Amino acid sequence: MTAADTQVVIPALVAAMVGPPLAAAALMQVGLSRQSPRLPAAAALSTAFVAGNLIAWRWTVGDGVACELGDRLGGGSFLHVDGISAVLLPFAALVMLAIVLVAPKRFLDAPAAIRILGSAAAVFALFATAHPLVIVALWIATALPTWIVTRGTPGGRPAARVFAMAMLVALVSVAVGTVLMLVDPPWEGHCGVVGAAGGWLVAIAVLVREGIVPFHSWYPALYSGAPVSMALAATVPQVGAYTAVRLLIGHADHGDGVAQELVVLSQLALVTAVYGAAIAVVQRDLRGLIGTLAMSQSALVLAGLAGKLPMELNGAFCVWISSGLTLTGIALVAWALESRAGPLSLESPRGRFRDSPTLAALFLLFGLASLGLPGTLSFVADDLIVSGSLDEQLHSGLMVIGSTVLSAIAVLRGWFTIFGGPAAVDGPRHSTLFRERLALLALLVPSFVFGIVPGPLVRSLERAAGQLLGVEATIVPYETTRETPAEAR
Repeated sequence: MTAADTQVVIPALVAAMVGPPLAAAALMQVGLSRQSPRLPAAAALSTAFVAGNLIAWRWTVGDGVACELGDRLGGGSFLHVDGISAVLLPFAALVMLAIVLVAPKRFLDAPAAIRILGSAAAVFALFATAHPLVIVALWIATALPTWIVTRGTPGGRPAARVFAMAMLVALVSVAVGTVLMLVDPPWEGHCGVVGAAGGWLVAIAVLVREGIVPFHSWYPALYSGAPVSMALAATVPQVGAYTAVRLLIGHADHGDGVAQELVVLSQLALVTAVYGAAIAVVQRDLRGLIGTLAMSQSALVLAGLAGKLPMELNGAFCVWISSGLTLTGIALVAWALESRAGPLSLESPRGRFRDSPTLAALFLLFGLASLGLPGTLSFVADDLIVSGSLDEQLHSGLMVIGSTVLSAIAVLRGWFTIFGGPAAVDGPRHSTLFRERLALLALLVPSFVFGIVPGPLVRSLERAAGQLLGVEATIVPYETTRETPAEAR
């Protein structure tokens, strides 16, 4: 396939991702399929997932040149699909599809399905652009449905209020910061006070959107007060991290070295990763455990984005994918349990294993897959990010290791508390639905496949990271990538 063919095929595939969710939402809005919204929503997101995988395949076999189309402003085009987009697009589609399949029936009426589909389309569009003003507009499109749904959830108004305050600060900061960076662009080799101020405002917006200390309170509040579907849609794609990739990496400091904003973001993210894992250990309910774990894992992604070498960025991207898949799995298992047994406390053993042994097994597998179990993608991701951190700064590597250990304690405590303990002899038995098994296995399988055979994903992300940093990545088998930092120097 030639470069000219790519300029036609990739935009068509992006349209095949964004269009079907919007079309399905429009049909439900006018009254069609309102009685059974799951089927059209799943069909639309399945189409998007297939298109996303075709984009990933095209990038893998292609020449590595990003597809750009439309107006170009501030170093980014209206349509911009590179190696990062090629991985994130199918990842986001799989997450959204799993949410729709697992969502309990009473939480997936037509209005809820419309908002999930709208959020999905906005996320897909975001991952396919690098245009600064489009990114700002899509920040609003990805945050608004979450606020509307959370506000309308019984008992969700306090969480909606906290979320609204955080998003308002983030949206104002990213909008003003982006405009300042466009006025005094750092990506053109000259940057004054105005451009520097814009960069710091964008960094503040990323801090808030990613739930980094001291702007972290909305993360666990959202998971406690909102439907799991909207909490996952608002956090798992990591809109803030994507914005940092497009607006901060490789632009500031005149393309030489790492932007100071990214260095500060990285250090605060490390603190958040450890802090989030620590408070996850002492959570009193399952929702709180998932929210704090999500906060810790998202911080690890941001911590790796200040890397100077492709391998370090590669580790951050692998954590992005692995943590997103596994945390979505854990949250959806918890949601399935709640739909059967109501809110689950962690203050005493609940004895749910006899009730739902399949969900117990899936919860444990997702938990281990999120903690660096050998043979999983998180093992590869942790190896890459820890190797890069230890090579640069000893304390960074130790903090990454510490957050992983604390997260392991929190996950295993949650599993033993929820599923361990005596079970009522005459208690109910709930079978796992086929659609639940299908969605959860679809999330679990990639974690093990890319953990056992990480080469294609690692090489693809290494090449994409090298393009972001403006250096030539050393494309070697995964087993030898851990030696490249010293050799690169």
